[in-house]
Amino acid sequence: MSTHSQSYVIEIDETQAGLVNRHAHERFFTFISASAAFRALEGHRFATPGAAESAARQLANPRGANRLRLAS
Repeated sequence: MSTHSQSYVIEIDETQAGLVNRHAHERFFTFISASAAFRALEGHRFATPGAAESAARQLANPRGANRLRLAS
């Protein structure tokens, strides 16, 4: 059994929003919040790190936050 995992830091401008992580046996990346401003994304799963970054950017942008719809 492999214990490898993939982790990526998600930064928006100069703020560390959080990170995404997935273990070798998992299909999706799970978001772990590093800032209270991004706590709404905590635990959400994303197909790619880029998808998590896009969600964090929308949350950081007040107009984008209104369009953001998360599926858990």
